[in-house]
Amino acid sequence: MGKSGDEIGLPEARRGLVKEIYAVVEGLVRDEGWRIRQQGHKYAIYCPCGSEGAFITLPGTPRSAGASAKTIRRKAQRCPERHELM
Repeated sequence: MGKSGDEIGLPEARRGLVKEIYAVVEGLVRDEGWRIRQQGHKYAIYCPCGSEGAFITLPGTPRSAGASAKTIRRKAQRCPERHELM
């Protein structure tokens, strides 16, 4: 694993995220152009619009993976440029 701030690929993210969260992240990265970076204890995804604060931190060990996945999807839809999932 690289240092904080380094961009990573989907295979590395797959090993570090639970499947519900990974499914949302995979859709954002492949379909919407978001980028995954190592940040803090796990990862963060950054919106392609480049707006200030247009990133979402990803929990490594969420209490509820389903609820966390929904929260990530909701936050992604509220991006200043109104990017939406599929």
